[in-house]
Amino acid sequence: MRVLLFAAVLLLAPVLLAADEGFVAPVKTDTSLGEKGLTLGTSDDWFKINLTTATQFRLTYHDTRAEGARGDNGRDYVNFNFPGIRTFIHGHFFGPSFQYRLWLVWSWPGTVRIEDCFVRWAPEDYFNLTVGQMRVPATWEYLVDHERTGLPDRAIADEAFTQGWGKGVSIAGRLKLYKAAFDDALLTWEVGIFNGVIASTDGAQGRGTINARGIRVADQRKTEHFEGGFRNNDWKINAEDFGQLVDGQMMVAARVEFHPMGEVFRHMVDLGSTEDSAAWFFMVGLAANWMSARVDGFTTFLNAIYYSNNTAGTTSAPASGRKRADAQILHITADGHFRWIGLSVNWALHYRTVNFSATGRLAQQNLAQDTALAKGVTDRGATIDVGYFILHDQLLIAARFSVVDFDEFKSRQAGTGNRIDGDSFGADSYEYGGGVTWFVQGDNLKLQLDYRYVAQQLPHGRSRSGALAGTVRISDWRNFQEIRLQLQWIF
Repeated sequence: MRVLLFAAVLLLAPVLLAADEGFVAPVKTDTSLGEKGLTLGTSDDWFKINLTTATQFRLTYHDTRAEGARGDNGRDYVNFNFPGIRTFIHGHFFGPSFQYRLWLVWSWPGTVRIEDCFVRWAPEDYFNLTVGQMRVPATWEYLVDHERTGLPDRAIADEAFTQGWGKGVSIAGRLKLYKAAFDDALLTWEVGIFNGVIASTDGAQGRGTINARGIRVADQRKTEHFEGGFRNNDWKINAEDFGQLVDGQMMVAARVEFHPMGEVFRHMVDLGSTEDSAAWFFMVGLAANWMSARVDGFTTFLNAIYYSNNTAGTTSAPASGRKRADAQILHITADGHFRWIGLSVNWALHYRTVNFSATGRLAQQNLAQDTALAKGVTDRGATIDVGYFILHDQLLIAARFSVVDFDEFKSRQAGTGNRIDGDSFGADSYEYGGGVTWFVQGDNLKLQLDYRYVAQQLPHGRSRSGALAGTVRISDWRNFQEIRLQLQWIF
């Protein structure tokens, strides 16, 4: 109901403003119902609103396979689901330079998640100022709308390294450099500052817990989709006071793209391509994100021995509750995208370093001398996917390979304090997949069928003798495969 009232206010905004004393707004409107959404605006383009709803309906067959004495078989399922129901409201007030965007995601029971919610002042192409909640300028794949992909989901490497949404301010622009064969060469850039809201204070991305028979995956989604970790995650409403997740530091992010042959539009495939063998396009992008956050590393690199269970109480958090371990996080992404008469090639490289330092009384424990504590980690990932329209703008075939490599370190087991070799913040993963998409009416109506196989090597496994350290360990492998059939309808 609140959303409907908000939409009604937006629709009536020109009339309401016209009633304001001393001001007369143009109230003649043009309304159209197109292939995608309902559009209403004034005849002189003073006001415009577009309302679009995107639905995705999916059948998933999920089959889990694992090795080890305990195994992980049995967590299989077949499920009908709505992976996405989104309402997209965008347009402008007072002319095209003052833009707004609101993206609502519907879920159950009766909740609404706000993703994009910002206003933008765009007086010139080379200067745009955006304020609100937006996707942090990092990976190209994540900046592409979820509905504009060739395969149903993003690659596992993008899931592991993307920075999600952030609240803050960004400045962006685009410059036309020279006239290329088919279009103007472009240089685009964006830089912003955002809340530093770390996804999880222990840094784990679904690493599982160790037990007598190996590694137990308690949460499938965290392990398979890399939830948590050392990255920004700010889409909730946070109170205006101190909280461990909202740290004293801010996050800075920047992205630059070079389109030498003309603009490569934000899509993962070459939909609407130019049918000219000489019309080929490519771009390269580079993004960097930095943030500093206090973390506890519980059951990972610091453990209860040094953090919360010290009998002397010298390492416990101060009265403020702010953690005594500081993580400096740098994430860099380089990507490239090629388009040519229906052929699309996308590649991305991810690099993240996390360096830890102790503060306050924790620094007095001389943690640098302990070889069972992580001083820093370096995680890497890569993706390449290829798509080709065997029927122009109608039938697409696509394939993907994606890999995530988490750095390994020594840690201590919770409770016993035993040293664990080969620990990490997530499972090394390899994704192989492909599929076919039938674009009935472009992205507005399409049917996707895909298959993917993911092999995951879980961290900190036991040896055959059951020992944690001082011997050759056998890491558990957890593999799963999925077949997905998805219908997307945008109206």
